[in-house]
Amino acid sequence: MAEAISGPDKLTSRSRMRLSKRLLIILTLTLAIPVVWFSVFRSAAQSPVTCEAQYDTLVKQAKTELTAGDRTAAINSLIAARNKLRDCETPTAKDVAPIFRN
Repeated sequence: MAEAISGPDKLTSRSRMRLSKRLLIILTLTLAIPVVWFSVFRSAAQSPVTCEAQYDTLVKQAKTELTAGDRTAAINSLIAARNKLRDCETPTAKDVAPIFRN
């Protein structure tokens, strides 16, 4: 008779663990999905900054650094502005390497 009583207790403890695992998974998904959802839409809602605006900011930053007397930082900002212009350029036909060599 003692075996009959302990048998169902083991099943209920296992079912309780399964239920708690399921509840934990559901709770985690319930919290994670809105966080991911809103972070994606927040980044999509922000207006993308154009290359010209980024270039202008770097040049203005270089100017303020130069007036402050920090020549090294101004040169670094101007180099970053030059690189930004290179990144923003659309490649022309001469910039693209040919597929077949002549």
